[in-house]
Amino acid sequence: MINLEDLGDNLRLYKGDCRRLIASLPDNSVDAVVTDPPYEIGFMNRSFDSTGIAFDVDLWKDILRVLKPGGHVAAFGASRMYHRLACAIEDAGFEIRDQIDWVYASGMPHGSDASLLVDRELGAKRTEIVGHYHAGCGYSNKKGWGNSTSNGGTPVTDAEVKAPATPESKAWSGWYSQLKPAHEPICLARKPLDGTLAHNLLGHGTGALHIDACRIPFRNTADETESKNKNAHARFGSGPRDNHIYGADTADRTDYKAEARFTPNMIFDQITAAELDRQSGVTVSRKGKPRASTKPGDGWGMTHTGAEYDDMGGASRFYPVFRYCPKASPSERPKVDGILHPTVKPVELMRWLVRLITPEGGLVLEPFAGSGTTLEACLLEHMQCTASELDPDYIKLIHARLSKPIQNELF
Repeated sequence: MINLEDLGDNLRLYKGDCRRLIASLPDNSVDAVVTDPPYEIGFMNRSFDSTGIAFDVDLWKDILRVLKPGGHVAAFGASRMYHRLACAIEDAGFEIRDQIDWVYASGMPHGSDASLLVDRELGAKRTEIVGHYHAGCGYSNKKGWGNSTSNGGTPVTDAEVKAPATPESKAWSGWYSQLKPAHEPICLARKPLDGTLAHNLLGHGTGALHIDACRIPFRNTADETESKNKNAHARFGSGPRDNHIYGADTADRTDYKAEARFTPNMIFDQITAAELDRQSGVTVSRKGKPRASTKPGDGWGMTHTGAEYDDMGGASRFYPVFRYCPKASPSERPKVDGILHPTVKPVELMRWLVRLITPEGGLVLEPFAGSGTTLEACLLEHMQCTASELDPDYIKLIHARLSKPIQNELF
C-alpha cells in the first residue's frame, strides 16, 4: 500500500518512484497519460536526466496495463533521443499514432566551438583581440560562442573576442558540434482498442481525440470566409484535394464547415509564428491586445501571435500559437529556498494536451510531475490527476505552484 497526498480538486500526489505508484493502480483505470519524462541527455549534468527510465519498456508496459483500452499517451522527448522513447512505448504494446512537434524560437545551442577546442587541444592560448562580446549573444567561458551554459561554463556578459591562435584552429572557425534546438517532439500513442473505435468509445469512453476542444479559431471574418471557400486556398496550398484518391468530392468535409480549423500535429510559439507570417508576405499591424478565447471550439486561450491582423493573416493561422515562449515565464516557474526546476513546460501547452486526449472529467496519470505543471493544467481543465515525483525539492515546488492563486480563465 502506498500513501497518496490529497492536494484537493481531484489531484493526488505520490512522493516517490513512479513505478511504485503505477504498480498500485488497478487495470484499465486511467483515461490518459500526459507526461514530461526525463530526456535522458544528462541535461545540466542533473542525475534525474540520465537514469534510462524514460526508455524502460517495463515502465511503459505497466502504464499500458493501467490505461483504459483506447487511452492515449502524450509524452515529450528530446529531438535526438525521441526514437528511443517512441520505441520503448511501442515495444510495450502501444500504437504510435502521431508525433506532435512543439516548434519554438528561443532555444539555445548546447554544443561547442570546434575552433576553440582545437586550440585548447594544442595547448595554444588566444591573445589577439578582434572584438568584444556583449550580453545577449550566447557565450560560455568554457565552450565558446553561440553556446548555452547548460552543460558547463559560466555566462559572460562582457568579454573580449579573440582570434584563433593556430592555423589548425583557424581552419575550423565557424564549425560547431550541434544545431540550435528549435523543436521538441511529443509522442502520441494509444493503447489498442477493444474492438472498433465506436465500440471502444461506448464501452470505455476513450479512443478518440477531442478535436473541437483544440481547434484553431479563425482570425476574423475574412479568414473564415477564405477557409470555407475551397477555391481560395491556392496561396498556401491548404484546401481540400480533389485528386480522386481520398474521394472525388471533398466539398462537404466537416473541417471546412466548422467554426474553427482542424487541429494539426504542429504547435508554434509566438516568435516562430510571427516569422512564418513575415515570410508568407503578411503585414502585421499591432492594434492593441490580442484576442483570446476560452470557450470550446474557439481557440482555448491560443493567441494570434500577439497582434491584430488587417487581413486574414499569414500561414501561422493554420497552427496553434501559444502566448508563452517555450521557456516558461517566471510566474510559471515556482521557486522555493532557491530551488528551480530546469525544464518547466508552459501551463498553456500542457492544458492543450490534457484537453486533446482526456475525456471530460477524466483521470490523467503523470508519472514525472516535476514542478507540477500537468497537475495545474488538470486543475484548470477540471480533470482528475494522479501524479508522482521522486525529488523532495521538486515536491516543494509542486506545493508552491498549487498554493498560489490560480487563474481559471486563461487570460
